[in-house]
Amino acid sequence: MNLDGIISLLIACIELLYIINLLIFAEKNLINKLVIGIISLLFGYQFIEFLICFVGLQNQIFIYLAFLDISLLPPLGLYIVIKFSAKESQYTKLIFIPALFFIIYYPFVIDQFAVTKCTVLYASYHYPLGELYGIFYYLPIIFSMIILNKKWGAETDPLQKTLTRTFLFGYLFTFIPSMILAIAIPTFLTAVDSLLCKLAFIFASFLMIFVLKNKTITK
Repeated sequence: MNLDGIISLLIACIELLYIINLLIFAEKNLINKLVIGIISLLFGYQFIEFLICFVGLQNQIFIYLAFLDISLLPPLGLYIVIKFSAKESQYTKLIFIPALFFIIYYPFVIDQFAVTKCTVLYASYHYPLGELYGIFYYLPIIFSMIILNKKWGAETDPLQKTLTRTFLFGYLFTFIPSMILAIAIPTFLTAVDSLLCKLAFIFASFLMIFVLKNKTITK
């Protein structure tokens, strides 16, 4: 019995429940809407991976859609962190340029996309400019954690401090384990995109708590 991709479906279902819960119960301010957007992207990737591995839709277009989805996650996260920290400027939206580059570039080399392995837990892909993609993928994540850490240390309002800590811990409890796994298990690197999005379920859980508590940001 083929169970490849079944964990992706499980996580996608839970993240969909998060989204529905937040749409019903959370305050509809701008920050919350953007955070729900991140959880929606995480759901979208897991569902696409389920289609790729379980259903067998391994056409390059589905792989591209998966990468389009996850390419938006780090800059959107950084954009939210900047707005939440009240550090937005007229240049803030430029952080999306690297993601847009890959989104525009990859259709021209879509024939080079391939699924190299599918398992119950993860999928491995081959795609062009992998190292460059990785650099521009992780930089916004690192900057997000730095900004949140500074805000947490400087914040005096109890609620804002709690919100900042929740957001920061979401990043830390997602990406520190991934770094440990990358060092301890070499196989992790060959499927880093898929496994990282599995670990991002932790991030989505912290974000759900953040959104439910965040009732003070200007709408």
